[in-house]
Amino acid sequence: MLTPVTERKRSLSSKASSTFQGFKTPTSNTTYTPNQFFDIVIPNFPRGVVRIVAYLLRKTLGWCDANGNPQEEQIRVSYSELEQRAGVSRDMIRSALDAALAGHLIECVTAGRPKLAHDPGESARYQLCWSPLPYTTRHPEFAGFFEGEGNRTDIPNQFFDDLIPNEPLSVIKVVGSVIRHSIGFQAKHGRRRQQVALSYQQIENYARFGSRSDLAKAIRTSMEKNYIVRVEDGRFSPAATERRRATYALCWSDYLISQKNKPAVYQSENHTSIGQISEPTDQSEKRTSIKTKPENETSNKQPAANNELSKTLIGIGFSERTARKLIREHSIDAIKQQIAWLPARAPARSPAGLLRRAIEQKWNAPVKLRATEVFGSSGWEFARCFYAAYGGNQGEPVNEPSPQEAEFAEAFVQRLIGVLGTKGTPTEWGRTLGQMAREQRNPFPSLKLAIRQLGDAYLVRMEKIQLHAKHAASIDARESHEKQYRPAWIAWLAMREQEMRRSDSSEYALFTAKRDRERDELAADPKPWSRKVMETFETDQSRILAFRQFLGLPDFWAWDVTINSQPFQPNE
Repeated sequence: MLTPVTERKRSLSSKASSTFQGFKTPTSNTTYTPNQFFDIVIPNFPRGVVRIVAYLLRKTLGWCDANGNPQEEQIRVSYSELEQRAGVSRDMIRSALDAALAGHLIECVTAGRPKLAHDPGESARYQLCWSPLPYTTRHPEFAGFFEGEGNRTDIPNQFFDDLIPNEPLSVIKVVGSVIRHSIGFQAKHGRRRQQVALSYQQIENYARFGSRSDLAKAIRTSMEKNYIVRVEDGRFSPAATERRRATYALCWSDYLISQKNKPAVYQSENHTSIGQISEPTDQSEKRTSIKTKPENETSNKQPAANNELSKTLIGIGFSERTARKLIREHSIDAIKQQIAWLPARAPARSPAGLLRRAIEQKWNAPVKLRATEVFGSSGWEFARCFYAAYGGNQGEPVNEPSPQEAEFAEAFVQRLIGVLGTKGTPTEWGRTLGQMAREQRNPFPSLKLAIRQLGDAYLVRMEKIQLHAKHAASIDARESHEKQYRPAWIAWLAMREQEMRRSDSSEYALFTAKRDRERDELAADPKPWSRKVMETFETDQSRILAFRQFLGLPDFWAWDVTINSQPFQPNE
């Protein structure tokens, strides 16, 4: 008998591998989605963030009461649920949640608690982040989804249930672009577009694609899988008046039913653009029959090795067609490396699906394999001391940070070294930040989130501490220098007094007369402290300092700069 989790895994696997039958007509089974999900989230955030936010949107806005209010605004989710239903791999969930929190996409209402021997634990509770600020499509100005009326679109639930959890980000970007510019665009009188003319350049700019080849592949995949259709081919021409953008639309299920055979638009791969592209510059709509293969495709010319690798991929769960496609589009060494890393990733669902994403997206080594690389590093020490201070542990840290946290902290430590130099250690810095996070009204249990939220304030704080310490050290150094060389300065003044007494007795007599008047005034003053002042007045040092003022001779620091053979050096 299959468990619910096993049944869910099997259904997800079969759903991802089966042919998509087109989106159902958006008269029901839709999610009233903020347009900012397409304008801000999909173009600017990684796939894990997109999947988590889409999952919360689906659970929040996809289930509303008769008045249109969400039945559940705060969603309790576990790592297993995000892995199995949202399609986020377990080792990427924490970083995706941190990025979503830092990007003001979601809010953590209740932090999760791990399951222990005498504690059943508790899943974290999250909710979408809403903002009362004016609607914006600019990422730097985004502070949460617009909570006012309008600026939303009824999106078929299949986009959230079937496409986002199973497809790469490039396909999500292409389908999202078509959605946003077709049914997501409301024309006059409340009508919605059913199709839209889009050039490669427009999709590339809107969805922030990294390369034109990735965009072409994503469009081709989206059409092959029945997510979108190309209603009308585009045309590229050197003459601006002859150029025409291709027209795309969502692929609706009733459209496929009405077609006995797939229309020719599915076979077309014509690139359309109103900007600069790398297509042949003739006026034909057909692409040249001469194809230039990608670098990694032309390099895989070892039939024996390819056959052996294909058998390995088929044994993991790939179809023969998919195995050949992966070998054709990616280098053999890269595929073998990802296969070797697969056991360390511990795939909870289909190993083939996880391996395919790892190959196509060029994933780094798994966390388990990177642990030894960061052990003992500055970032590792910073992270473990952060968590110790955050937990109130003043002794030796107990917990070990994850490799991702250590790598993230290492970059921050290098920034600190650039600002503070050697004034401090990663141990001290980590504990200081941990204490700052602990003192927050809403503490940040995640190191990454703490650095994002408190990093700049922490740098300012450490700069102030260093500035105060530097100032105090400068004062101490100046006092020490003056104490050492003050006798030499007094001796120099005494020599100036003797020289005047011998060479200019009349001038010196004026100084002596001034001293006598001051002595008489002190003697006649009945105040009790005058007697103590009189005792100091009669000393040689008091007379020499009075002589300096009488003639306007340099004070200690002026003498130190101009006359002292070993003046004070501030840098020292």
